[in-house]
Amino acid sequence: MTGTTHLTRLRTRMLATAYSNADFWARRWAFLTDQAVGALARRDSAAAEALAASLLAPEFLHDTQILGAAVEAGIDTSHWEERREKARSYAREAHELPPRFDPDTEARRLWASLFEHYRPIAAALAGYLRELPPTWQEDLFTSSPDSPADHRSDPERPGPETAPYDVSWEDCPACFEAQDQCRYHAGVLAGMEYQRDLITTALTDHVAIDQLQQRHAEREAGAAQTAAADTSTPATA
Repeated sequence: MTGTTHLTRLRTRMLATAYSNADFWARRWAFLTDQAVGALARRDSAAAEALAASLLAPEFLHDTQILGAAVEAGIDTSHWEERREKARSYAREAHELPPRFDPDTEARRLWASLFEHYRPIAAALAGYLRELPPTWQEDLFTSSPDSPADHRSDPERPGPETAPYDVSWEDCPACFEAQDQCRYHAGVLAGMEYQRDLITTALTDHVAIDQLQQRHAEREAGAAQTAAADTSTPATA
């Protein structure tokens, strides 16, 4: 793309990201940013070109730049430092977790997270463990072709996250811990992708459109018949 403008190069990158990136949020941000840059280009081509050049420049952002822009926009940034440190701490814990972690340390970490965020589940788990027979260690961890211990997962993989899922993806500790989408948000993404495919099919597939229209007509006719039957039925005294 030698000789092209900064704006064209930037929009090419963003649209390519929106088309090919596997992460839903990265795709959405790239596309909406492209639309915003395109709208700016239609109003002020010089400003759009300058913005594209700055976005393509390999310069690091400083806190003062970001906070200054937030203050200018009237945004409250008082909680940002705490939020960033929380995200970084989770990222450090996940990154620094050794491949062969200490079982006792990992068990305490998982239990603390479970107890903090899911106390009813922690209580149920404690009750379940108390009801195990006295031979539970031999039953669970003695290796044999038929024992659970013979089918354990890869010991080099860290344990599953137990962080809460009632938060947005931006503040989800499980996503920070996994350094990717956690199981909940991956499921949300899969559901949104499935819904998008259904909507796309309903808007573009002529067979599906005909079936939907036929089903809609049937439902409308059924509702009309029910309403007519209700109005024709004499009220009981």
